[in-house]
Amino acid sequence: MKTKLVPFLLFITLSCANCLAQTKSCDTIYDSKEIKAHYKKGELELNKFVIKQLLPIIGQCKENSSISSLFMYLTIDSKGKIIDVRFTRAKLSETCKAELKKELLTMEGWQPAILNNQPVCSIYLLPIHCLKRQ
Repeated sequence: MKTKLVPFLLFITLSCANCLAQTKSCDTIYDSKEIKAHYKKGELELNKFVIKQLLPIIGQCKENSSISSLFMYLTIDSKGKIIDVRFTRAKLSETCKAELKKELLTMEGWQPAILNNQPVCSIYLLPIHCLKRQ
């Protein structure tokens, strides 16, 4: 019984350590002045993504009649992946925020910030300016 238990405990320990390592991909978030994180395809393509993918989600939110602007802070890891999204000045329901976050977390094509010739985690501000509906 003990011979079977040791490999099992070792497996569980290594599995859990691996899970924790994946969730802590950004120990430090930098405000890089060297090269900021950016969308590889350029601002025009980023704007197309916002129009095609994000504005329809915002449009479906019933409470959007008072939205004039929305600021989303994207945490971009050192591999160019969006790992978190925070909202400020957002008069959106938690459901709407969750839908926007879900869409953004699947977005690919980011170049991470560079500091001292090394890719680092950083924050990218993505503002969306909407028209107020009366």
